[in-house]
Amino acid sequence: MKRIFVLVAIVLASAGCRRGAEKVAPVPYTDWESSSVTANGVRIHYWRTGGADKPVMIMAHGITDYGLSWASLGGRLQDDYDVIMYDARGHGFSEKPEGPYTIATHVEDLVGLIEALAIEKPILVGHSMGSGTVGQAAATYPDLPRAVVMEDPALAEMLKYLKKVNIPEWKKLIEADRAMGKPALMRLARTKRHPGWSEFEYDHWAEAKLLVSSDVVKVLKGDGMGEPPTEIYSKIIAPTLILKADAAEENRKKHLEIAGLLPNGKLVHIDGATHLVRQDKPAETERQIRAFLDGLE
Repeated sequence: MKRIFVLVAIVLASAGCRRGAEKVAPVPYTDWESSSVTANGVRIHYWRTGGADKPVMIMAHGITDYGLSWASLGGRLQDDYDVIMYDARGHGFSEKPEGPYTIATHVEDLVGLIEALAIEKPILVGHSMGSGTVGQAAATYPDLPRAVVMEDPALAEMLKYLKKVNIPEWKKLIEADRAMGKPALMRLARTKRHPGWSEFEYDHWAEAKLLVSSDVVKVLKGDGMGEPPTEIYSKIIAPTLILKADAAEENRKKHLEIAGLLPNGKLVHIDGATHLVRQDKPAETERQIRAFLDGLE
């Protein structure tokens, strides 16, 4: 059942101690569609804004986040794009089966969503796990996307880190976060995990942690992460932009080398940004995405 989701804009808090944090006030959000479809056998929830007769942009969030983790950026793009921000299985208001949780499964969920909504040639935007999803989707179905944007996908050193993650401990952390409740989670984000963000971002970050299933970390088991970028990037024919977090020069070179496999793509490092590029550098993130999409034929 469709619902109207009303969001009230909150001006960004002062920059705080977050390295490179920017002041970008989100616009008011009203009359966003909130609905669900069945995709790949599961119920997938999404928010939609911007209206018809615009290029469709579908946003895939990172692990433990949800669709409204894109709300600030999506709201600033809605005048020019039909923006769809969906909750991956196990996240947000989507169905939470015990499994499977793999990038391949997330890809089929995304493709199912696109088919259910009868969308042609969407722009696919993904962060972290969502980057893996949209990248793998574009490689598996080369004619599917009009363009691809990946925010800090796992490359080089990050892939090595993920292979060493203690999955049981991460599940415990997710469950402990959920038990804290929203006010405590927001305080935790302000003071320790993400100082310098806006209250708007803290609100959605905390809500996402309350709604996520700890089963989602199964994506890191075995072959759950799918093919590495060195195998799939050469298969992505759609124009592609990678926005990568700040990194040491040695790692920057590795990132650029991998991105060089893209037939029609480029990688831009965002100075001063961590893994959460769009929250750390919202204005620069939007500028890079708009410049890239404006350059499409």
